Amino acid sequence: MKLVLGAVGTAIAIATVVAVGIQANATTVQDDASHFKGPVADRPIAGYEGWWNSTHLDGTPAGPAETVAVNTNTGKIVDYSNMARSAAGQVLTAADATYVVVPDPMWPASSIVIIDTATDKVIEDFPVDEKGRVIYTREDGTTFVG
Repeated sequence: MKLVLGAVGTAIAIATVVAVGIQANATTVQDDASHFKGPVADRPIAGYEGWWNSTHLDGTPAGPAETVAVNTNTGKIVDYSNMARSAAGQVLTAADATYVVVPDPMWPASSIVIIDTATDKVIEDFPVDEKGRVIYTREDGTTFVG
């Protein structure tokens, strides 16, 4: 009987310690120092996804045959998409693009412009921060980096 009471008492003590520990942890105020700030946040942007480099469910291209993404602050190609080469399984980078960029003063500053290389037309643009991360705007007008 003493063994049973001892085991029950031990179980109650352990359950109490666990419950108090969970409760204490749940009410701890989180500050910026407690957030993970690993090397992922500092990695360069590997490309941009959008309708211009996507395909429909049936496999047909949704956008132009070839596009480049250009950073308007530097005038450099930062992403490249070619539907035929991608369909053939080739992995493409900005260095694979042969398109010659002609910066336009009408391009929005601190943005990425997506250019259809067959027509030289800007088909999409969006603001980015200094690291190339997209800046999104909420309905209330506030912005956040994604």
